[in-house]
Amino acid sequence: MSGDFESFAQCFSFPYDLETLEGQRQIHTRADLKTTFDAVHAHLVKQQVTIMARHCVSASFRSDNEVAATHETRLLSRDILVQQPYPAFSLLKRGADGEWRITCTSYVIVDSAELNCALQAG
Repeated sequence: MSGDFESFAQCFSFPYDLETLEGQRQIHTRADLKTTFDAVHAHLVKQQVTIMARHCVSASFRSDNEVAATHETRLLSRDILVQQPYPAFSLLKRGADGEWRITCTSYVIVDSAELNCALQAG
């Protein structure tokens, strides 16, 4: 929500696979990720989102270096729910440097074509 792309980008590995109800895409570079980040951030600002609350629903190790996780996101404008909560499934892998990064995410957003389009920006 702060617009801090550099901190955000450190959480991803490339290529990064992103899926929404609108389709699938692969993000190959930080520049591509920045385009998507900017589109989603602009959407959240337009919706006056003040809190993006994410709750981990489940997470499990598939191996010593891979975690499969599902989280639910709630977008709030102060204390008002902006849209229905939506789930996302992600795979995280530990890199050679020992850091965990997201390698792919599948979003199931059924009530916001605008947010789905922002996630597909690039």
